[in-house]
Amino acid sequence: MPKTYEQYLKEAGNVHLAYYLEAADILNIKYSVMVPGLLAKFENEDKHWFILNTVTPLTNTPSTTIAKRKNLTNKVLSSFNIPVPIQIPLKDQKDAMKFFKEYKDIVIKPSQQLGGIGVTLLPQNSKQVVKAFDYASQKSMGKGINKVIGEEFIKGDNYRLLVLGNRVIGIVRRKSAFVLGDGKNSIKELIRIKNKERKKNLLKPISIDNEVQQRLDSLGVDFGYIPKENEEVVLRYNCNLTTGGTTQECASQTHQYYKDLAISAVKCIGANFGGVDIITPDITKPSKCVINEINYNPGLRLHYKVQQGEVVKVAIPIQEYISKFI
Repeated sequence: MPKTYEQYLKEAGNVHLAYYLEAADILNIKYSVMVPGLLAKFENEDKHWFILNTVTPLTNTPSTTIAKRKNLTNKVLSSFNIPVPIQIPLKDQKDAMKFFKEYKDIVIKPSQQLGGIGVTLLPQNSKQVVKAFDYASQKSMGKGINKVIGEEFIKGDNYRLLVLGNRVIGIVRRKSAFVLGDGKNSIKELIRIKNKERKKNLLKPISIDNEVQQRLDSLGVDFGYIPKENEEVVLRYNCNLTTGGTTQECASQTHQYYKDLAISAVKCIGANFGGVDIITPDITKPSKCVINEINYNPGLRLHYKVQQGEVVKVAIPIQEYISKFI
């Protein structure tokens, strides 16, 4: 009888490694978990390889460093005429205020970080800009004076395209954390109910933080507000799964233009594997868009824990690719 995901998770001790273990079993690849929660070894015929948390052998050091540092990704992609948002380093609060006054709709974020940590979208006034800069600076893993980035905010939906070699193996639309009104419960209670569901699905809860408070303030409501039946209240702009976001599988709706763009972007930074984040108002046809970032160690959960559409077991083609070409 095949193992369940929960069994693989217990064995791997890590949500991402668990998917790679499952794929190995499906492909008859031998594996051993060397350090639970961190490191697994895989063997196929005369080859062996390691996967460390989410990091595979498919990325080299230069491409990894470029993808890690969002300012480098932006610079490299721009040099290849790949569409990217306007972006500048912010040395201090004065730089942040100057950028805000010039562009109005902005994002302030760490130059180096994961999972949307330290990111503030659309600060509305000088107080929020200063707070956003300090938050990004505190959470940034960047070194020196280039710890914080100011970026033009681009309207549209956020999509993750998972590139492997010359093809895209998974596409999801990423949706920010939201609650759906029932005419009875407050926003605070709806968040509690939704977090209970997310826990059952092994997903992190909707986190209540400064961004959620800022979002509710902009809507003119508070946590005690009772949304009408089927009224959707978007709680944040950030769409990471780690902060309560959801994903919808949408490969069949995606125009080839975006697939080609994602493949080109990964090649431009010198890699052959990566999760490309594209912002566009319409994924079904070519339109104005930007590549927000490239993830050198993309988490697979977005493709397995979809709220709508079919689950795409992307770990299988990844393991196949590694066993053939690495």
